[in-house]
Amino acid sequence: MKLGRFIVDAHVHSQRFAPGREFLERKRGKRHITYNELSEAISTATPFDNSERLLFDMDCYDVDMCVLLPAFGMTNQMNLDLVTAHPDKFVAVCAPTETLDRARADSASWSAEDAAAELDDLLSGGRYVGIGEGLPADHDRRRTTGQSERLDHMRPTLEVARKHRTVVHVHSGVVMGYPLTHHFWPETLHPLWLLDIAQEFPDVPIVFNHGGIQGGAHERFFEEALLVAGANDNVYLETGLWWPELYERALRDPNVGPEKLLWGCDWGASIPFHSQPGQVPSEYAVQLRKQPPPAHQVDVWGWALRQLSKLDIIQDDLNLILGGNAARLYGLKPPLSRLFRPVGHEVVPQPGTVNSADRD
Repeated sequence: MKLGRFIVDAHVHSQRFAPGREFLERKRGKRHITYNELSEAISTATPFDNSERLLFDMDCYDVDMCVLLPAFGMTNQMNLDLVTAHPDKFVAVCAPTETLDRARADSASWSAEDAAAELDDLLSGGRYVGIGEGLPADHDRRRTTGQSERLDHMRPTLEVARKHRTVVHVHSGVVMGYPLTHHFWPETLHPLWLLDIAQEFPDVPIVFNHGGIQGGAHERFFEEALLVAGANDNVYLETGLWWPELYERALRDPNVGPEKLLWGCDWGASIPFHSQPGQVPSEYAVQLRKQPPPAHQVDVWGWALRQLSKLDIIQDDLNLILGGNAARLYGLKPPLSRLFRPVGHEVVPQPGTVNSADRD
């Protein structure tokens, strides 16, 4: 049985990297490639279209739509091409990739204002439904970024999001394999920093990518993201890598509840899972530093849907998590109206959403 009426994964990567030759050169004389080496190789590799596997999994698990996110060298155009080919299955958010590429090529300084100007141009065409993955940053930065400086980097993008009445994504959580620093995305380790931004831009929907859990069983980032979501009507949490106990905590919180949760699984990232039967959690996503990166497409949807199936909640609430909240935030159009119960604290109503004035 399908788990919900209209299922949307709000965090999907349809692009993938195959640095093959670089891997072979570096692997000579080694037991396996490391995640640090993989991260470096990806930064110079060209992404390829992995949508064949994505469409297969959508059919396998009855996922109706996906929100496509670019990240780490992925392109806006490849996502847009997929939206054009399958407008009933995909929408895309955008990132200021040209600003970053230009700074790399010209050895120039990356600018938050330049990134915001590129986003303004991208969003003006009406082709994208948000900004992400994460807020714009200089990914080649090698200097520690403090809170005040980083918040100043964020504000121009939030101004653009306000202008276009669209969603912004903030990264949270860590995968444990790739290099972990405070260089370009320090907020991923400090979700509480977003309290200031959420208060300054109460009319801009903010989505915490991963909801504090991207890899590992550490719950500190989850705790902080949960606090920010509970304290601000405009903050939402992706939940696709949560285990049942995390869902239960968010659902018990009267200032969070199912209305603030989006099923977003990071499909395409191929983060492996670690099993520890009898413990809480009994399994979780994490890059395993003692093992090579996975060579196959990790089945995240099978795992993520099983976590949701363990919850003892009413179906209308489950339907919000699985698709209704994403439909509101991103302006998606389900097959019929009135499939989801109304939510009263909407921040930015969008035309064509499930709570619009249209009627059956």
